[in-house]
Amino acid sequence: MLTNVHRFIWRSTVFIVTLVLLYLAFPILIVPSGLPAIKAIIVDSTYPSSIKTSASEPQLAPPSLQSDTTVYQLEIPLSLTFKQKLQLLKAMHQQGIDLMLGRN
Repeated sequence: MLTNVHRFIWRSTVFIVTLVLLYLAFPILIVPSGLPAIKAIIVDSTYPSSIKTSASEPQLAPPSLQSDTTVYQLEIPLSLTFKQKLQLLKAMHQQGIDLMLGRN
């Protein structure tokens, strides 16, 4: 009798966890180019290219200082913290929800 109760609790828990994971993962996966971004966030611990800021790209000197040479600003790529990874995944999730619900 005790094993049937444990089995019921285990199956209920697995079902609920599966529903929660589907709710969290599906909107992220429908975002255009979502899989490369997820790989960059989770595996590489870097900002995905679709979310990169303009500060991470080479910067030209202001027009008043431009001459024949071009000056580039280079930055050391920083690895993401766990909190930053969660924030990026949350932003992708919200973007997916917006796509599904037709929000702008």
